Amino acid sequence: MLCAQFTDPRTYTQAPVGLNQLELDYAHAHSNSSIDTTLVVAGAGFILNEATVAYTHDFALLGHLAWVKTMFPFAHLNGSIAGDFSSSATGSGDLSIEFATLLQGGQALSMTEFAAYTPNTTMGVSLTITAPTGEYNADKLLNLGSNRWSFKPEFAVAYPFGTEPKW
Repeated sequence: MLCAQFTDPRTYTQAPVGLNQLELDYAHAHSNSSIDTTLVVAGAGFILNEATVAYTHDFALLGHLAWVKTMFPFAHLNGSIAGDFSSSATGSGDLSIEFATLLQGGQALSMTEFAAYTPNTTMGVSLTITAPTGEYNADKLLNLGSNRWSFKPEFAVAYPFGTEPKW
């Protein structure tokens, strides 16, 4: 079975080499079921507030644009099951690092070259590695860390469209 998912907009589009980006992200999730889609818990309810600090550095790799991105989450999670059990957790989540490159249409461009760049179709790949660095306690039902390593490969195609290829 093959599944596809849209990731962050403009993740696999051209950028100038040497660019550094600092992101501050916030997410809020409220669920009347389990947050983990692989685990069905009847009567479960969760509220998650998460802030993430991310840093990205763009560089040239074999003539193509590449980047490395690190992500540090911090969260507060409240959960209950059928009103009989409730718990909360606050602390750091698991650290992630992404290595990515554009394979087609993503030449390594200076700031000057990028200013004259016309968007075109790009294809890229990435590998995100998540380390078990988050708050985890085997005796607790709610944990912000997963206590396991994970690896997420991605392949993406970005195609600009519209009367001016800006979409």
